[in-house]
Amino acid sequence: MEKYDFIIIGAGMGGLSVANFLAKYHKKVLVLEKHNIPGGLVTSFARKGVHFDLGIHGLYELKEKQTIPQFMEFWGAPPIETISCRGDMTCFIDGQKHVFRHGRIKEDFIREFPENEADIERLFQIIEKINAEMFSGTEAPEPPYDMNLLELIRFGLKSRRRMPTFMKYGNKDAKKILDKLTDSDELKSVIYSYCPYPMVFMAFAYQWGVFSNNEYPKAGMQAIPTAAVTSLKQMGGELHLNAEVAEILVKDGSAYGVRTKAGKEYYGKVISNASPQYTYNWIESEEESVKKMQHALEAKKIFPSVCALFIAVDDARYDFGNVECISIAGSKDYQKQPEEYSEETAPIVINIYPKRDGDRYRPLVALIPLTYNYGDDWKTDVGPKRSDDYLALKKRVEMTVLNRIINHLGNEFAKAVVFNELSTPLTYERYTNNYHGSFMGWSVEEKEYGKYLKQRTDIKNLFLVGQWVFPGFGVAGVMASGYYLAKEILKDEGIDLKQEFTEFFHTA
Repeated sequence: MEKYDFIIIGAGMGGLSVANFLAKYHKKVLVLEKHNIPGGLVTSFARKGVHFDLGIHGLYELKEKQTIPQFMEFWGAPPIETISCRGDMTCFIDGQKHVFRHGRIKEDFIREFPENEADIERLFQIIEKINAEMFSGTEAPEPPYDMNLLELIRFGLKSRRRMPTFMKYGNKDAKKILDKLTDSDELKSVIYSYCPYPMVFMAFAYQWGVFSNNEYPKAGMQAIPTAAVTSLKQMGGELHLNAEVAEILVKDGSAYGVRTKAGKEYYGKVISNASPQYTYNWIESEEESVKKMQHALEAKKIFPSVCALFIAVDDARYDFGNVECISIAGSKDYQKQPEEYSEETAPIVINIYPKRDGDRYRPLVALIPLTYNYGDDWKTDVGPKRSDDYLALKKRVEMTVLNRIINHLGNEFAKAVVFNELSTPLTYERYTNNYHGSFMGWSVEEKEYGKYLKQRTDIKNLFLVGQWVFPGFGVAGVMASGYYLAKEILKDEGIDLKQEFTEFFHTA
């Protein structure tokens, strides 16, 4: 019988984050990961001698004194060596090419859309104000579900005073705001094309606000979980790879351990970094709270899934220059939902990555918003062995998207492509246990934005962490969920993690 203080399901960055915070305070922790590498959506893999990430490009939060390096330092993890992303963007709207250069974004928007100069000035003024308010240096908020009514009222009033632009524009659907700011469909779709999903305007303001001002790990995104695992093990924590959980053990309303697919049992309090849909399906006892939560989850809208086309390019034959992102979209795409797209019409965002030391070719990842339900649920496939219908549809989508990219970039690009492979939402779900392949958790549209699940569930000793709980939204947000959960758990023992974290950097 193996006993731990906490068993963490999933070595995504939420799971690794809470594991590190708890291990730092001498908790005996075990992380169980179904895959053969840690990191979840923050992982890298190699094909044909080329290293690919799963689609995440540079991160602003990798900058010095931002969330990720501060967490790593607090844990005692090795520093992550980064390179600056200072590239340009090429955007095709209905085939029309637009170029936006690093450091000259607003000027280039005005050059590309001179008849909309006043709209662009107003748009970027709002974007700059939203980012200034978000990065104002004030302390991080508490999870809204931990506030009482009076605290919520105070927080709302304070937010209106401190973040008036964010409150007016940031938490409204992007389409609504863009429609107010300009009549140009092309201009709206350029803004939208950088991350072509229905979201609140804050998400687009952030993306454009940090455009070409990010950091990328020199060793690829895998460097982030690798560093987190190093510190975890140094503090006595354990990580078991290829260890897939099959059941969360619950008795009399309390979680007491897990059972893996291999039949091994581990005992302790349970923290799930998997999606809540998977988490509650792993509970076999007839708990009323489980049925209640499963019913509630069915009513919540998730963030759309993604397809990723991984492309290796011989950059000796095709020169990208200083371009690090290419988007392809239609002028009406900002109005659409992912369910309306096909492989012939879906917008495409191509991230062009730095070539890793020792790699022969340059990695590109093209992201396409095709849904989990596409093509009759991708021909109603169930894994792990894929059906012929699924494989045929997957190949068709792969070649259609690749040919669309070639049509925009030309025959020289086609000649330089040496490898291509598509991952579908089913692939993402299979490897990460993110329900329906969602890569952002819950929907961040206006109606759903901010409606978080509690990290402390109705089942005693069962907790949630990751992109499906507060604060979510990106790598840093997922890692912050680990901080918030550890703070809540350690509070029961009289440990003030917030104070200790603050004092660590004031005295360092």
